[in-house]
Amino acid sequence: MPPDRPEFDEVDSELIGRYLSRETSEEETTLVRRWLMAHPEEAERLRVFLARLDDEAIRPTAPNVDAEWSALTARIRAHEGEVHRPAAVHAAPSAPVRTNPWWRRASTLAAAAVVLAAGLAYGTLADRVPTARTSTTDRNTYVTGDGERSDLLLADGTRVRLAPGSQVRVAADFGTARRDVYLDGEGYFEVVHDASRPFTVYAGNTSVRDIGTAFSVRGYAADSAVQVVVREGEVAVAGVGRLRAGDMGRVSSTGEATVRRAVNVEERLAWTKGKLIYDDAPLGAVLDDLHRWYGADVELSDTSIAHLPFTGTLANVTPDEAVAQVAATMGLTVQVDGQHVTLRPDPRKAPRTP
Repeated sequence: MPPDRPEFDEVDSELIGRYLSRETSEEETTLVRRWLMAHPEEAERLRVFLARLDDEAIRPTAPNVDAEWSALTARIRAHEGEVHRPAAVHAAPSAPVRTNPWWRRASTLAAAAVVLAAGLAYGTLADRVPTARTSTTDRNTYVTGDGERSDLLLADGTRVRLAPGSQVRVAADFGTARRDVYLDGEGYFEVVHDASRPFTVYAGNTSVRDIGTAFSVRGYAADSAVQVVVREGEVAVAGVGRLRAGDMGRVSSTGEATVRRAVNVEERLAWTKGKLIYDDAPLGAVLDDLHRWYGADVELSDTSIAHLPFTGTLANVTPDEAVAQVAATMGLTVQVDGQHVTLRPDPRKAPRTP
């Protein structure tokens, strides 16, 4: 039996159809994504519809998807009017009539679901349009590329915000006896607490278990330690113990654990709002962040200065401005050779040291 169609209000049916086909302009895409972000329940209904349609497409008897889409768009048209396109969108030419529409191509259903997921994604420092997507090898893994952030809503209501260059894998049995996720990168979690089904984040060589919490975990493969910052409630960190709101714990790759109390949580979590704040961070780690957040590939002419500390804030700047700001703060010069960027010590002044 074909999947039950979702019902929507306040959205143009033709526009959402072209959005799912990846045929919208940048302005139209932004409009649809804002609507999806403002209507998470409707977005989830459409995601479920696409997933079930995908399942129907691989069965021996194919569903009447033409009729399903016609019914869906009829319902949408019945409630159009509250979301208006900007003048520039009205002026755009109508999309051409397609002889092979997207809903007849079973191979595109998964891609359509990915485009829908992107509607919940957040903007980035460079105001690039984000592309939240599932892994090509694991449907339970969600990935962000360089310069991308995204929000995920898990089945239990937990919200996850992923930083650039990150991925989170949701266990196949998530929500049965346990709720386990596996993080490579950086993520912020607002967990719906359920004592009977513990929520645990596995990162690096440690794990973080929720005890009614909002917290972040950073554990990129290149990092020397997994870092946990607690905004609300408590967590239990393997090798560290319990952390409460305002605490920051670190577990090094060798298992060494440290805890800092009463840290500035808002500064530590500023990345969730697109701002990078550093306090004596190693220059090498800062350059890794420049690559993830801005796509800037920067090398050091002398690797011995990679450990030097950088303190500063990067927000609302272009990739070139970010590199220039770091260089100026550290007393370095920027050498550009085509697409190759190198930071060198300025012979007129020594690099900043601790």
